[in-house]
Amino acid sequence: MNAVLTSLLAMVFACAPAAAQDMGNVGDGQAIEALGRNWQDMWNRHDMEALSLLLAEDVDFITVLGPKGWLKGRQRWLAAHAQMHKTYFADSVWVTKETDVKFLRSDLAVARVLWSTTGDKVRHIKHGDPREGIFTWIVEKRGDRWMIVAAQNTESMPILPGQ
Repeated sequence: MNAVLTSLLAMVFACAPAAAQDMGNVGDGQAIEALGRNWQDMWNRHDMEALSLLLAEDVDFITVLGPKGWLKGRQRWLAAHAQMHKTYFADSVWVTKETDVKFLRSDLAVARVLWSTTGDKVRHIKHGDPREGIFTWIVEKRGDRWMIVAAQNTESMPILPGQ
């Protein structure tokens, strides 16, 4: 009996990710993927006001700076990014390479967004060199819109000698 129960539990847990993935409909998945394309478009126009509207008012946004880049709320995000697009990102070109969506509920999903930029003027790279990273977005359907409610941005760092 124990082996049967173990087999049943294994089958249930094996099917759980597929069930979670199927919670959203095709249109919702496409709407979430469109967030990545819209991010690219607005970043490249350096329109931080428009880009901020992809974020929920109460967004929790962590930049590649980690705890020092923890921006709580859309207005704080907008103030920081509007300034950075006048300096570090004035010549930045963003490419959203891939957006992968996993539904947690029909109105809540995790989106992982692979990105790259060129033209950035940040201290840890030669100016203009490409940067790459991955966003983890928690997106929620609020009314009829999908919005980013939390974000964690991780930059791929160059491999150093000895690593």
